[in-house]
Amino acid sequence: MDRRDFFKIVSTASAGALAGCGNHTGKVIPLLVPEHEIVPGEEQWHPAACTECAAGCGTLVRVMEGIRTIERGGETVRQRVAAIKKIEGNPLDPISGGRLCARGQASVQSLYHPDRLRGPMRRSGERGQARFAAVSWEEALGQAADEIARQCGADPLGIVFVAGPEPGTRSLAIQRFTAALGAPAPVVCSIADHAVERRAADMVFGWKGLPVYDLARAHCTLSVGADFLGGWASPVYYARQFGAFRQGRSNVRGRLIHAESRLSLTAAAADRWLPLSPGSEVQFLAAIGHLLLDARLARNTDALPKQVAAAFQSADPGALLASCGLAEKRVRELVRELGESEAPLVLAGASLVHTNSLDAVAASHYINLMLGNVGEPGGVLAPASAAAPGRRPHDSLPDGLPGQQPAPNRAAAEGLAGAQVVLIDSANPVYTMPRSAGVRDALARAKLVIALGSFTDDSAAWADLLLPDHHPLESAMAVVPAVSRQLAAVVSTPFVEPLYDTRAVESTLADLARRIGVEYSPVTPRDIVEPLLAQPSAAGGATYDDVARQGGIWLDAPPAEPRLAGVALELASARFEGDPAQYPFLFQPYLSLEFHDGRGANLPWLQELPDPASSSIWGLPVEIDPQTAAKLRVANGDMVRVESPHGSLEAPAYVHPGAVPGVASMAIGDGHEHYSRYASGRGANPLAILAPVWEKSTGALALGATRVRLARAGGSRGWIQFAAPDREERPFGRR
Repeated sequence: MDRRDFFKIVSTASAGALAGCGNHTGKVIPLLVPEHEIVPGEEQWHPAACTECAAGCGTLVRVMEGIRTIERGGETVRQRVAAIKKIEGNPLDPISGGRLCARGQASVQSLYHPDRLRGPMRRSGERGQARFAAVSWEEALGQAADEIARQCGADPLGIVFVAGPEPGTRSLAIQRFTAALGAPAPVVCSIADHAVERRAADMVFGWKGLPVYDLARAHCTLSVGADFLGGWASPVYYARQFGAFRQGRSNVRGRLIHAESRLSLTAAAADRWLPLSPGSEVQFLAAIGHLLLDARLARNTDALPKQVAAAFQSADPGALLASCGLAEKRVRELVRELGESEAPLVLAGASLVHTNSLDAVAASHYINLMLGNVGEPGGVLAPASAAAPGRRPHDSLPDGLPGQQPAPNRAAAEGLAGAQVVLIDSANPVYTMPRSAGVRDALARAKLVIALGSFTDDSAAWADLLLPDHHPLESAMAVVPAVSRQLAAVVSTPFVEPLYDTRAVESTLADLARRIGVEYSPVTPRDIVEPLLAQPSAAGGATYDDVARQGGIWLDAPPAEPRLAGVALELASARFEGDPAQYPFLFQPYLSLEFHDGRGANLPWLQELPDPASSSIWGLPVEIDPQTAAKLRVANGDMVRVESPHGSLEAPAYVHPGAVPGVASMAIGDGHEHYSRYASGRGANPLAILAPVWEKSTGALALGATRVRLARAGGSRGWIQFAAPDREERPFGRR
């Protein structure tokens, strides 16, 4: 869409959205407006930002007439309101490109959710019971400020702020708040922060942030360990790239070869799927590097650091591929296809983090280097997001040696262990961390726990105070995209009044700082946007009002050449916890398409969305292979007990014809103890039974490092599958 046409659509509708830019606040379109101002059947569109994951997609929100039921004078009456009806992608945004995933479209349900927190609350029962009573903001902020001030006077190191991975105004406000208190920098607690991919790009190329793969212009792509059409990095962006890769060129149809230890969405869409043994990605890539050199298909061999070239040359491809569970002859054919392509690309990631995943992603970068595609069309490109302010909290820490880099999940577990005051925002450590990590015990020991979210989730149930924030559609914010070739920020300005007695997190932190008596500079979207407007690539005369009206700013970034550090390539095997004799299966919890890291489980639209692998709705199964199912005498829907050295769970079985033998996989999203009426007490949380094993350099939780054993736990218990063929495949009959 042309920018001029876009302004014609949203300029009138966004006039009220710019009240914070100097316009009269009476122009803001409130949730409740006089009836004569609502035109039946007429829509208005407003730019906003999606926060359902860290991808940072720009969106457009449609506002139309709605009806709600209220009490007035003791009678029930119907009232006309201006209501948000639909969310779509912003066509000006190069990330979403006018598209949006199911999670982004379903986010409107969280705005009108019946279990949204209406105002501040104080704990009225034992921690973990989720029993709260309403209090005023004055009481809640007063109690919070007094306890934080006492801890600042005693030891500010006892204050731990646990945050999510989304960069922007929110993360910048949290950084400033902890710095004002003299407390440690906030720690990111997320299984979707892609810390391994960031560290590998820094280690090999000297790049800060997630590299961008130019899939749309590649001809032959080998993807390894990255389910880029599922839950990895930026699904909307890479789905659009994949569409152009397949059908965007009249004379070229891109060919995709995918190597992963489960039949993911990306594997199902590939021309060839190579079913790897879990944790063998680095061995597979080392074999690929050796075969490329051996066949003289590496075009840029001289660019490889000497020790890396030596590691590739000394690799034994036969032995390495045997450890991966692959035939060497088949892989040699694929290597020739990749090496002879006009635009080859290796796209690697860690959808399932293993203890050796950093080496695997680093190996992929070195292979791209020898293929000559680094910084080239159809290759791997430098990220631009690190050049913008408001980065992730841990990105602002000084760089150190590889073993001293910020460690998100491990740092959260270790920091919470000694915390006296805990603040939690955009994170759910009780759910996303294994029980063996001790998060519950740490929250039980703390003097004060404050949760800043919109719902009483698993972690908020352990809080003393709930200080609910505005919904993203009610907030002013700027979000920096996780994957972007441009200097970018997506901007959202309020266009409906807050539905309940909530406050923006930025305002809550500013109020706490004032009460505590520390110097704190409030954060607004201008703090993110104005430094970008000062960039040489910014359009002449562009203002913040222009940025807010179009929903963001996207600027060409200066070229960033790789600064090769020559870090040696290691080929260590992945480590798995558990005795193979007692726990013979490898367990793989993975980010789900519908629930991501579990945050979307409270939305009924997403609960009703069929799981791509099993077509299950309102529940997630354990994926097992047919041979294992036959040994256990398990059919589709039968209950299976999954037991690790650190706990057990029960879930329905899905006998997956594409599952790797000896591997049990399960999507993340179910198993919340507290998370609204739609998610609480539903299914099992696969993260709960994991071993506390971390990738050593980044501190990322190793999702695939736990061994389990399986046993039949009974017949079907009402598991629902959407597709009839899946329901009918029950080789052992109904029991």
